[in-house]
Amino acid sequence: MGVPSLGFLNGSMVVYLTRDDLGEAFEEIETHYARYEEVPHYVRETPGMGKLLGVLEKVQMDMFYPSFLDKATYLLIAINKGHFFSNGNKRLALVIAIGFLEFNGKSLKSFSPGEYKEKLDELFGTVWFEEYSEFTPEEFALYHLSLIVAESHKYVGNDFDALKQKVHDFFAFALAEE
Repeated sequence: MGVPSLGFLNGSMVVYLTRDDLGEAFEEIETHYARYEEVPHYVRETPGMGKLLGVLEKVQMDMFYPSFLDKATYLLIAINKGHFFSNGNKRLALVIAIGFLEFNGKSLKSFSPGEYKEKLDELFGTVWFEEYSEFTPEEFALYHLSLIVAESHKYVGNDFDALKQKVHDFFAFALAEE
């Protein structure tokens, strides 16, 4: 990916995605996540690109997102729920969240899809899951979390704070120790 934007959070360096990283993210979506549903030409959707860049900038504001988990939660929810593009918003949220974790040397624990399903069921109630053989367990978890966020009204009603807390709790459960 491109040259990262660096910041510090509680004395630790945080690496943020930038406009330069989006091309690789879009390519990842096209090659790995477009088997079942077409993805838009993100760059051509200028208003959506502007909003996405705004999210990538806003996540750097420690006053609003004071912890790493708050930042990961914000990226996943804001991109997913923002509906910046004609299609592919959930997949974009997934790829950006994974990229943010990877840029910062973090990953999800090596749980099985079943273990991730149990945690998502615990947080959100019974959730329908579809398995894709090409997904890693970590992709399975974040993809289904993206689906849940997109349809959050089914799981938390209109309680946006509850949604943020549950996604935050998922990341707290799933992030591997450094």
